[in-house]
Formats: sequence, C-alpha cells, structure tokens
Amino acid sequence: MSLWLWTAIGLAVAGLLAAWRRRLRTSDSQESDLTCIVLEAMAEEWAARTDTRTGDIRAAVTGAGAPELRTRLRAVVHDVEVVFTKPPTGRSDAHTVVRCTFGHPGSTLQAEIATSWDDLPASVRRELIHRDAEVIRCHWSLTS
Repeated sequence: MSLWLWTAIGLAVAGLLAAWRRRLRTSDSQESDLTCIVLEAMAEEWAARTDTRTGDIRAAVTGAGAPELRTRLRAVVHDVEVVFTKPPTGRSDAHTVVRCTFGHPGSTLQAEIATSWDDLPASVRRELIHRDAEVIRCHWSLTS
C-alpha cells in the first residue's frame, strides 16, 4: 500500500477516536449537569433521611465520598424524575421540578426550582429549542 493510503487511514481513525472521546465527555457533562440540579433540590432532604451532612451527600453522589453512604442512599431513594418546563420567553430560567420517590409506597417529595438556561443540560436545551417541546422529562439515578 502507498504512503498516502496509510496516511488517509490513520487520519480517519484519529478522527473517529476524537469524535468518540468528545461524545463521551459531552454525555458525562450532561449527566453532571443533571446531577447538580438533583443535588440542589434534594441534598438537604437526603441528608436528613440518612442522618448525615449535605456535603457528605454531595460527595457520595459524585463518587468522592464514602461508598457506604451511596449504598444507604440507594436504599432510601427509589426513583428521581426531573421535569423541565420551557421558559415563557427567550433565555430565561426554566421551571424545574425534581420529584423523588422513596422506598416506602406513596412517599414522594417534590421540589420546584428555577434553573438558568445556561445550567440546563445541553440535551434538554436542544430538545426545548429544536423539538419545540414545552416539557422535557428526565430520569436520574444514583449509579454505582
């Protein structure tokens, strides 16, 4: 094979690897944005339910804290849904509802907050703009 063909193959592989890495970083960033929103709404309640401090909850959720606290949180938090409602005009704050269902049937807590346009996960912004959706629902989970 000629040198030009090997060069073209090398460039194509390098381009694919760069695109793959960028996609991984983007999905991690979106998950991080959603995690920040969930923590803003629920960290104090979760700290009260696990008899610990809010800072410890944040550390456990982001993976920097004690693994046993993550395990306790998984036992307490059954499901978390985040609902974003499109701002009425322009790039203003989106109405955000974080609904957390706990392990006991019927035990649900709902927190309503305003999330600035820039703090919305990129995928949510994209859906609100391009799909012209009024409401976007996301599920969040405490991963291992």
